[in-house]
Amino acid sequence: MIELENLARRFEDVKKDYFESLERISKNENVVNGNYVALAEQKLKELSGRKYAALVRTGSNAITISLQSYVAKGAEVIIPNYSCPATLSSVVVAGCVPRFVEINEYGSIDASQIQSHLTENTKAILATGLYGDVHDHGTIKEICDKNDLVYINDAAQSQFALYEGTNSLALGDVVCMSFAENKPLPTLGTFGAVLTDSEQHYKAIRVLRKNGKPSRLEEYTTAGYSSHPDEDKAAQLLASIKHFDAWQERRRQVAKMYDEGFAKAGIKTRKSPAYSTHNTHKYVIFVDNKFTAHEKLLSAGLQTAQHYVDNFAKLPWTPDTSEQFPMTDKFIQQGLSLPINAHITDAEVQQVIDIVSKI
Repeated sequence: MIELENLARRFEDVKKDYFESLERISKNENVVNGNYVALAEQKLKELSGRKYAALVRTGSNAITISLQSYVAKGAEVIIPNYSCPATLSSVVVAGCVPRFVEINEYGSIDASQIQSHLTENTKAILATGLYGDVHDHGTIKEICDKNDLVYINDAAQSQFALYEGTNSLALGDVVCMSFAENKPLPTLGTFGAVLTDSEQHYKAIRVLRKNGKPSRLEEYTTAGYSSHPDEDKAAQLLASIKHFDAWQERRRQVAKMYDEGFAKAGIKTRKSPAYSTHNTHKYVIFVDNKFTAHEKLLSAGLQTAQHYVDNFAKLPWTPDTSEQFPMTDKFIQQGLSLPINAHITDAEVQQVIDIVSKI
């Protein structure tokens, strides 16, 4: 079987550092928010150029905590109609109301449609760069500036992609990151971070991430989340950062092989917009039916992922709308993700091309 993520192979790269960190953590007698967390947060500040970084337990928590630190409950938040489920659920958990905007041909929010969806209750735009590309930052920033909106950059998938040469982590009032087995900076399980240049909001984020009480002797001011960061996850993040450049180079090689192979075979692939340099987070092909294609490829020895399957506006528990979302429907039906991890071999890449070309 050609694996989607090759977790076992990746673990060989990081296990020495990880096992050594577990021993140090146990000797330090501190498993939460200690030395490794401080080191990882400092590294994220260096990588992003942001003034403040706060690790949290999930990327979903990063979005929810960011929203609660920037806007009041009940505020309307513009989000893409199609994305990872966390994009929608995190907004609702924060007590905000999502307003759905269609995606474009690249899979990110169609910035040209945002202005027409604004109301007097709109307080923020949650811009998600799906599949490893940055959203249309220039247009979104202009809209936020013009309408005094909070610009939340959901960079869970677009971290380290470039917008016209600028690191995606430098964009927006606040940046939400996610670290998991399929992310450019992977961990075993979920982990996340919030980046900002605002000291005021950083302090609010620290409070919210630890049940409203950031440390034992600090004042208990509000309710919050059990999202204070674990030392072992921070150690995993640091181990991944150590290999990041090499992993990214390999993923770019794999993407290039796919591009060339699928072009020859006439397979349709998701393209990147001109303003974005892809971070290789996902590699997507378009098929007639991704659900049947997934099963056929699995039986042929190829693991794929059916990202994503929900039209947010059509869910029974989301705000009603009569608007149609044809690009969302296209991605739901046709967009299938292929393996693009750093540990797939050239021979396996060629196998993927050959197998996909036969479906």
